[in-house]
Amino acid sequence: MNRTIAALLAALFIWVGASVAPALAHSEAAPAAASSGAAVVLEPRVEVASPEIELLGIVAGLQLTVYLDHFATNAPIDGARLTLERAGQVFEAQFAGDGTYRFDLPWLATPGPHPLLFTVVAADLSDLLTATLELPAAAAGVTADPKGGAWHWHWPSWSRATDRYWISAVLGAVALLVVAWVALSARRGRRAGMPVVLLLLLGASLTGVPGSPAHAHEAAPAAVTANPRQPSRLPDGSVFVPMPAQRALGLRTQVGESSTVPVSFEMAGTVVADPAASGLVQAPVAGRIEAAPDGLPYAGRRVARGAVLAWMVPTVGAVERSARQADLAELDAQVEIARARSERYAQLVGSIPQREIDAARTEALSLVQRRGAMAAGLSTRVALLAPVSGVVATANASSGQVVDARDLLFRIVDPSRLMVEALGYDVALAASVTGGSALAADGRPIPLQWVGAAGQLREQVLPMLFRVGAGAPPLVVGERLRVIASTRSTRTGIVLPVSSLVRATGGETIVWVQTSAERFAPARVAAVALDAGRIVVTSGLQPDQRVVTASAGLLAQIR
Repeated sequence: MNRTIAALLAALFIWVGASVAPALAHSEAAPAAASSGAAVVLEPRVEVASPEIELLGIVAGLQLTVYLDHFATNAPIDGARLTLERAGQVFEAQFAGDGTYRFDLPWLATPGPHPLLFTVVAADLSDLLTATLELPAAAAGVTADPKGGAWHWHWPSWSRATDRYWISAVLGAVALLVVAWVALSARRGRRAGMPVVLLLLLGASLTGVPGSPAHAHEAAPAAVTANPRQPSRLPDGSVFVPMPAQRALGLRTQVGESSTVPVSFEMAGTVVADPAASGLVQAPVAGRIEAAPDGLPYAGRRVARGAVLAWMVPTVGAVERSARQADLAELDAQVEIARARSERYAQLVGSIPQREIDAARTEALSLVQRRGAMAAGLSTRVALLAPVSGVVATANASSGQVVDARDLLFRIVDPSRLMVEALGYDVALAASVTGGSALAADGRPIPLQWVGAAGQLREQVLPMLFRVGAGAPPLVVGERLRVIASTRSTRTGIVLPVSSLVRATGGETIVWVQTSAERFAPARVAAVALDAGRIVVTSGLQPDQRVVTASAGLLAQIR
């Protein structure tokens, strides 16, 4: 009999330990899970969106901070009138700047669901948003006094997991006592082991009741890794970016729309001068350079058409100079003879025919002009004039410099009339080009107008000319560009800014999609260039998804 009682007492202690220990282990393991990186969003949140507005509210004590953004662009909504209605009470928010509004709400100390109605009135929009704010209750069967007082008791309930653990333990203990009483009531102790076996089976069945601590602990879902106060990467590859961080990063989005756009292809291009607005200044003869009255032009100086850039004094060899001087002396003698004959004929007017008098006078004048032209060749300077108006791009002349004939001295280019020469490899595509754009090395977009393609290959490539359009950034001749030419063919895709495309660490091309107010997920896409500032996503993205268009590269750096 004593052995039966001892076995029953041991089984009782085993049952109570099996019922209570998992509950204690469960309550003690929760903080460890939270501290081991399975981060939990500490502040209760309410999120609601409409086609125009996205609203996120975060509870901190008795204050509700609300962030208002345009749904399509993620841009903050400033200066709006925001009110909140709950249970017939209306509260008005205080604007805190940068799309942030704050409510002071005393009922935030009351746990449970709270249906809310937000009213947003701004300069260009107005909307009504309904949401439910879930405020969690305090743990361990007691709740905090909203007034900040002492803790108070609440009746146990089977719906609470913690209360269910203790109810199971008490019922198990009662069942063990009943079995023990039955065993002690037997007249003989030979079958005392049978109640013990029944006791153990009963304890095992009770510990396996659905909702026991062990099963509840195994069924609990894993918490999402996220820090509510700083950006962090989640296990599934997405990133969590709290609203203050989004404001600091300047994240902007665009709702993707499927559209039909022209087929485009890329080429390498070079900036060239427009032949009609550029010119060269070369030495007409061998000579020495002399500066103009306002000095020699330098690169970057603007000049007008016909302006004197420099003077050139022709250089003559010693033998040639002697021959020309001999010719001048002979001409001087002929001039004197002609003048004397003309004067003598003038005195014999009426005695000789008039035609002889006029011929003598004309011969004397011709010899004088011939002598002057020959003398000018030895001493007269030649003016070097600007052929077009523009900017001096090249200056290869110095004062006193001796140059040969046909040497390049100055190159003048009009920077407002430039062209781009692109090299294409597909003659069929060149025949369907309608326009294009270019992208400079620093990312500047450049509009281009189609001029035409050459009718002859040059080193197995086909030169194609584009004229730089209005509004283009400053360019220089010889600058390398990436040219995107548009054709008459079309394709279907989602048009996005080129800034939305990001290279992932593995080399694949991705865009970031905003899945909720504070969560962004990467999407692997296939994209081609549409023009200098836009791309076309042909696969990997669905219409109506919100794609990050500004600061997308910063999201990939979040760890």
